[in-house]
Amino acid sequence: MDKTIKPYFYLLSSVVVVATLYCYNPFNLYFLADDFLHIPASATNVWVQQNSLRPIGNLFLKLDYFFSNTHALGYHITNLLLHIINTVLVYSVSRHIFQQFASIQNAYLSFIVAIFFFSYPFHSEAIFWIIGRSGSLGALFFLAAFYCWLQHQQSVLFKIGVFVFFQLALFSYESSWVFPIVIALFMYMQWSLSKQHKSNLLLLLLILIQFIIHLYIRYHATGEFMNQYDSNSFVQLNIRLLAENFFRLFARTLVPPLFSNTLFISIFLLAIFIITWMVVVMFRTKKINRFFVVLTLVWLFSYLPYLSIGIDTHGVEGERYLYLPSIFFCIWLVYLLHQLLPLKAIIITMLVVCTVNVFFLQNARNYYTKAGTITKLTIEQINQLPHKQRIFFYQLPQYNKGAVVFRTGLEDAVKWLGKNSEQQLIVVTKDNSDEVPKQNHYNFFTVQFNEKIDIPSISSILIPDTSFRKNYIEKDTLQLFFNPSTDAWFQYSDTSLTIQH
Repeated sequence: MDKTIKPYFYLLSSVVVVATLYCYNPFNLYFLADDFLHIPASATNVWVQQNSLRPIGNLFLKLDYFFSNTHALGYHITNLLLHIINTVLVYSVSRHIFQQFASIQNAYLSFIVAIFFFSYPFHSEAIFWIIGRSGSLGALFFLAAFYCWLQHQQSVLFKIGVFVFFQLALFSYESSWVFPIVIALFMYMQWSLSKQHKSNLLLLLLILIQFIIHLYIRYHATGEFMNQYDSNSFVQLNIRLLAENFFRLFARTLVPPLFSNTLFISIFLLAIFIITWMVVVMFRTKKINRFFVVLTLVWLFSYLPYLSIGIDTHGVEGERYLYLPSIFFCIWLVYLLHQLLPLKAIIITMLVVCTVNVFFLQNARNYYTKAGTITKLTIEQINQLPHKQRIFFYQLPQYNKGAVVFRTGLEDAVKWLGKNSEQQLIVVTKDNSDEVPKQNHYNFFTVQFNEKIDIPSISSILIPDTSFRKNYIEKDTLQLFFNPSTDAWFQYSDTSLTIQH
């Protein structure tokens, strides 16, 4: 790098990192939804939860509980530390990839990849939601296993590391299931660069055997290879839905969540046009090579574990599914720019992109901060009413721009953090944030008291659904009346919780 550029590069990079850390700061974040179920379960050594075999994630939650108990800050510090460690691994892995497969010795490219990944805003769920860390935790061990594979010819310890870290990744998150595919694709690249073909094929075969054994263990522990939530579309062979989910995941890698479908599609098409134009320029200048093709395939295949689930295009729900794919996207994009632009232009381009990233990252943080405020204030107000026998919830919030609130977990939250576990919680209605995207977002949320709420007649209530198909199911009820002397009424809007008691 030109010595005249270095000071500015480090200065601007530092500004981006500091601004990103400001967005990531773990203060004012709280527990959300499924946190109230999985943290207490992990603390009491429940290793199979909701038909998922993720004991490493459960162990991390147990350790957090040991140090932080019911204080959310410690859990969020762990989430941030995991992301920082992953950023270092992204730098190291991308540097070795560039060196081994593209003959690029310039470490600055890998540094740019790491900064881009660190500030990348569309995998925020893995950082701002405590149990969303499954995405970053799985990626951590995936990257460690991949690094060991890149170095496996150097020492037998690296060969052992491949299997150890791959198993830890398998016990962390299902995103790691694409590891054999990633290894096979890069092994194809390595085929012309190495003479140790039999050794490489044997290593891949052993990785596949390890994966099959893991699936057997998973089936023995849970009764199924993939739980219903993760695999419904695969089992039903719903090709159309799988294809739609792929394009949603692909589009959300490039475009922020937006209320308007028209605007979302327009920005996505613009991004595709720019990327296509750059690829065409690469083709015309004969710079498309085997490495670029393999890198593209690795990026696209990394979506496979999430095709049955998809992602929200209006909010941040499901962004943990982009955590692993975003690693390969960041490497892919920086390499693409490397093929077209001089280093100085790449630095300027990526610093502009990272500045935009910080803006969207702050938006995502606002969504999670408010979601946490809603859950925290709700629990605090319930704890101030230990003498009330029943608490009614009207328009119980499910999401805040995709950040989960009480989609699940209300009963678990009161059981874990409440002062009176004997209180009966009655959900009269929930809001429609799980079905209808909201255009506006208000950062503030307050509690107010009103003795003149117009309480509607109660003909039905909502009860938790344990089938994973819905969050609540409706149940008709007779002769259920609100009694001000023994009951409290919690009524929610976008900006407040109004209480009558």
